[in-house]
Amino acid sequence: MTRLIRAFTAAALCVAAAAGAPAFAQPLQKIVLRTDYKFNGYVAPFALAVQNGYYKQAGLDVSIQQGQGSGTTVQTVASGADDFGLADASIVVLAVTAQNIGVKLVSVYTQTGTMGLIYRANAGFTGDLKQLQHKAVISSSGTADLRMLSPALASAGMNTDDVQLQIVDSNARVPMFLKTNGAYLTGFATGDLLRIRSRMPDAKYMPYAKYGVVAYGTGLIASDDMLQKHPDLVRKFVDASRKGWEAAVKDPQAAVDASLKLYPDLSREFVQGGLKIALAEQLHTAATAAHPIGWTDEGDWKKMLDVLAKYAGVHDPKAPAAYYTNQFIAQ
Repeated sequence: MTRLIRAFTAAALCVAAAAGAPAFAQPLQKIVLRTDYKFNGYVAPFALAVQNGYYKQAGLDVSIQQGQGSGTTVQTVASGADDFGLADASIVVLAVTAQNIGVKLVSVYTQTGTMGLIYRANAGFTGDLKQLQHKAVISSSGTADLRMLSPALASAGMNTDDVQLQIVDSNARVPMFLKTNGAYLTGFATGDLLRIRSRMPDAKYMPYAKYGVVAYGTGLIASDDMLQKHPDLVRKFVDASRKGWEAAVKDPQAAVDASLKLYPDLSREFVQGGLKIALAEQLHTAATAAHPIGWTDEGDWKKMLDVLAKYAGVHDPKAPAAYYTNQFIAQ
């Protein structure tokens, strides 16, 4: 009987091998990636990683779910409601510093020129911030682009009292800008700017980076609990995501197409425009250019924390290692 069982098992294994499938395939582990806000161009590489099977090759079944802002995503990831999330680095710093929320950035994909001022082509703005004195500047409470306005203005010896700051709901900021002649809008190059250009194609953009404001943008976050208990899972997810970004660099259109397969109601032009900016202008700072996509530099972090401490209400920031780690990025 034992010989019969062994013979049967061997035959079954041979059949499975001939069929090109493992005899005892492990089920894929379901993972939720929560975006920061809806679906922008910089989410497209993750969609491409799904389509190309990079996550499945790592044993993961990844679902990309749209978020309602970096602050909310930080909370859901910290609580374990979501496995991974995309969030703005400055919002992560504020959450960790002020509320001791247990998350870290394990990769940052938009690293420079992410935030700035949006304005009309006929505004006559030359880049001199003193031209903003007494002008309407529209923004939204709690956003990273509002926090970075103060250090940008400070570079010209100004503060927010020197402009007519108008705080509106995040959903109202673009409509408010479009109907307010002579106004400026704080915003993101891969989001607000593209929404405005769909209505006002000649709209202009000046990044805060022009004024020496160092601020990492959107990155991948995981909870401290995830990092401590499941480091292999984090490493697999980070590596598969990096492959998605590398593939998007080689074939951006494939990443856009993959995005529309996940969310058919997306605007192709919006996703395509955001991805183009992310890949061409935001992947690296000078300090990270020689490293893999997602890798961040301690020196950049120190500069950013200094800016946030002076101008953005981040009191007594911790050491950079409290906010990020490169340990899951293969060199």
